[in-house]
Amino acid sequence: MPRRRVRMSPAARAWYLAEVRYLADKNKAAAARVVDMMRTARVNLSEHPELGRVGLIPGTRQLLVGPYVLTTRRVGNVVEIAAIRSTRQGDATHSLATIRPR
Repeated sequence: MPRRRVRMSPAARAWYLAEVRYLADKNKAAAARVVDMMRTARVNLSEHPELGRVGLIPGTRQLLVGPYVLTTRRVGNVVEIAAIRSTRQGDATHSLATIRPR
């Protein structure tokens, strides 16, 4: 099976970078673990784009990656990480509001 490209939406990338910066200020090892988890998730999604359960918005999926939930969708041959949130956050509505149907 060919690998697919995996990209982050601008909102997901901004959230991820802010989270890594926050963690790096508190605990560099924790930040490195998050970077490794995300790298592994991207490889897994490139090989298996249907990972995770069906999402709340049609055409999306939700993948649990450590303490984070990634909302993904297929856009052509690309897997897009549309939103990321912490599992400690209650309702994901604020993250999902940025996802526009394709």
